[in-house]
Amino acid sequence: MLAYFKKRVSKNITTTIIVCAILIVIAMCVSKFNFIKYITGPTKADMSTSMSKLEGKYVTFDIDYVWANYIRTSTQRTKNGVNVGSPTLTSLGYIVIVADRSESQDALPHYFGIVVPAKNEKTLNNLCDQFWDYLYDGDTMPAPYHFTGSVRKIKSGEMKYWNDMVSKVNKDTGYDQYFDMTYLEAYTVDYDMIGSSSKFLVIICFWGMVVVLLYAIIHVIVAMLSYAAPVKKFIANTPGQSMEKLDASFANASKVSADLFVSADYVFYRKGGKVHVIDLHDVVWTYVYTYKGTNYLRMYGVNGKMIAAPAVPAAAAAVKEIAQVAPHCVCGYSADLNKMFSKDLNAFLGLKYYPARQAQRDQAPSGVSFEMDVDGTLRPINTQSEAQPAEAEPMQPIYTPGSDDLEKELAAMMAGNSDAAAETAQAAETSAAQAAEAVQNTAEAVQNAAEDIEKKEKNPYDLDFISIDTDLDIK
Repeated sequence: MLAYFKKRVSKNITTTIIVCAILIVIAMCVSKFNFIKYITGPTKADMSTSMSKLEGKYVTFDIDYVWANYIRTSTQRTKNGVNVGSPTLTSLGYIVIVADRSESQDALPHYFGIVVPAKNEKTLNNLCDQFWDYLYDGDTMPAPYHFTGSVRKIKSGEMKYWNDMVSKVNKDTGYDQYFDMTYLEAYTVDYDMIGSSSKFLVIICFWGMVVVLLYAIIHVIVAMLSYAAPVKKFIANTPGQSMEKLDASFANASKVSADLFVSADYVFYRKGGKVHVIDLHDVVWTYVYTYKGTNYLRMYGVNGKMIAAPAVPAAAAAVKEIAQVAPHCVCGYSADLNKMFSKDLNAFLGLKYYPARQAQRDQAPSGVSFEMDVDGTLRPINTQSEAQPAEAEPMQPIYTPGSDDLEKELAAMMAGNSDAAAETAQAAETSAAQAAEAVQNTAEAVQNAAEDIEKKEKNPYDLDFISIDTDLDIK
């Protein structure tokens, strides 16, 4: 049984792995495989080289000077097409300078842009002021600014602001008359990008892949280790059950679907990555319950509580199969049945459960009877001997004297109400010798009666009688 369902669980695991693999591949494609750059981190780059060679790379470098702020990007909240509140600054673009200090060139400046988050506005504005102060006064050189981002071309929508700022600075300050701007390149390093993808998108895709991968691994491990746990728990909690008994019943079970079987004694089904067993003898009502297009096989026990409700596409076929093998079980649903089950469970059990159990008792072999244990439990006994299985005489009805009967009998003996007590009293009036003899005869009669009860009536109790000393004072 477990071998069959293990294959079904393995198939379910394979399906899960395939789905997870597809999700991971989709995340890779959406992020354009830039998650690799996120994992490995930015590359230390020489930004004094041609920016076209660095396009799309995730780099980190040091900026010598901040030249000017050329663009500010804001977002505006709208409601029903109307602007709400003030615009929110999200990012800023600056033109920066990196000096090429290679041996072949004499510190030629390279101009390009950077995009920084709005929170860095104050820092970049201060560095820009320090650059112009240094340019005119030459007192203090600004400290370099470390930056990380991905190199991209200036967008067409940004190009106007770029050109306007370059023209304005050169016109107002005459900067281009003193410095060579040959290496002014329309590229920018964007903090919010990794490679050619949005940084936010790359991070989401990466951690999504991690979560999906971990889920697949955990699902495989848990499914393979615990798929048989419900079956083992069923055997441990149910006296007389064993895996051999379940296997024998499963071998003769009817296959309702690939994941549900019904035998004369059990319902076997798989739910997710686990295998379950339901004892049909505990089920008194079953029917199909449909919720949002899914069929559920509801099974209720003799205590009025639901035992299980697995999602089974062929639930109707399962109910039909249970009706054939479980005569004690009500199969099908109606409003009247539901009302009776909820309001008067005993009457509901009287429909099929009680009659079926009575029929089972009536069909018990005639050679099997019952005896009452000391705690009141009826236990089956074999009334036929091995030597004479056919000619054995039927058992006489078992008589079990109660404590009240014993007390009455003893009281009657002491009060002189029994026949033996009357004879003793008469003998005592005639002579002491006859009285003693009568008492002795009475004791022997009681003892013989007890032995006869034990031998002939097979009384399960040992009756120990305590001899009564009578002190007759005859004058």
